[in-house]
Amino acid sequence: YDRCGGKKHFLPTKTYCCFRCNGSLPGGDTERRRSRFVLYRRKEANGVRPSTVHSSYTPQAEKAVSSRLKHSVSFSLSRKHSVVVEYVPDSSTDMFQIGRSSEEPIDFMVTGRAGSDPAQSSVSRFCCRILCSREPPYSARIYAAGFDSAKNIALGERATKWRTMDGQMDALTTNGVLVMNPGPGFTGLFQPGLWKEVSVCGNIFTLRETRSAQKRGARVKGESNLLFDGSLVDLCGVTLLWRSSAGLSLCPTDTLLESHRQDLNSARPQCPVGFYTLSFPSRPLPKPDPEQDPNQPWVYVRCGHVHGYHVWGRRSCPMCRTRSAYVPLWLGLERGFYVDSGKPTHALVPCGHVCSHRTAVYWSLVRTPHLHAPADVHAPADVRGSQASCPFCLNPLDAKMPHVQLIFQSPID
Repeated sequence: YDRCGGKKHFLPTKTYCCFRCNGSLPGGDTERRRSRFVLYRRKEANGVRPSTVHSSYTPQAEKAVSSRLKHSVSFSLSRKHSVVVEYVPDSSTDMFQIGRSSEEPIDFMVTGRAGSDPAQSSVSRFCCRILCSREPPYSARIYAAGFDSAKNIALGERATKWRTMDGQMDALTTNGVLVMNPGPGFTGLFQPGLWKEVSVCGNIFTLRETRSAQKRGARVKGESNLLFDGSLVDLCGVTLLWRSSAGLSLCPTDTLLESHRQDLNSARPQCPVGFYTLSFPSRPLPKPDPEQDPNQPWVYVRCGHVHGYHVWGRRSCPMCRTRSAYVPLWLGLERGFYVDSGKPTHALVPCGHVCSHRTAVYWSLVRTPHLHAPADVHAPADVRGSQASCPFCLNPLDAKMPHVQLIFQSPID
């Protein structure tokens, strides 16, 4: 959150990258619905912090809830009993909100998996909020639930809520906001972290037995709601990657990714069957079309031999006779998913997205919550219903062989 050399603009500090977005949304990026969100230091602080606690729905509490000038959180314990917490402005933080709602308080709109009906999405209308410090040392903290147009967070009777040891109230949202911090950071030396749940007040808990169970997990002592470079945030239908500006400076630029594509094409790789030159397209098509782009590379995912499209050899590789699935290759275009600036030498299996070796290894070790992942009762509690996925398309990776090195056929002189 530094000023840009005294100019009116500000340097971005963090960036969210949405999984399944390979550079842009299928329908195109808009102002608030994008494949990535860059957070800037606001001209005026809009952060808030908790203040007065009303243990019953008094006239003062009712005034705080109905006022459009004050933020508040309402905890409904019963039809006749509610606890209201007033929030006051905090000049030291900037607040950003993420959710499915198109209302003005939402800074970044997310709607779930591409092509899904927004009305049926499991993503909350007001998912979460992030508070970023405006002065060094810069930090960002995540909290479950966001304020609506009336500047209120209303937690109904069915919401999981409780009174803390110091007499304060806290709660979890219906489908929860999950966070995973990798160690030692977003590098090729990744060590899988544990998924945990963050509460409305920013406390950290172990996962519930099921996503929307009424009983909360155990409080994790010593853990905070700070976001680090490479932190993952899951909103039950949308997974987000948090990157720091320092971390992004080590990633390949869009120019470098384009240079890698041109280098691959300038080597003039050939189909070993048809003996014609293969070429990676500058932008991936919605789906492979051999008639529209006959030169697109395809790969046998078990052996890694790269070919052009041909019908007769789809069950086994003509080069080595290895039985294998046969898929088109797409370059990974979202720079925030890369852990280094290495050349694209490996493809993720079975989707065929191409990236650097260290990036492929990294994502093969990361387990993300997945709506259709099997909840194996014999698996540890922290990995049930989660699996390794391709960040560029969110398709599950092959458990035995999540990536393969590409083998290109050089042109014959």
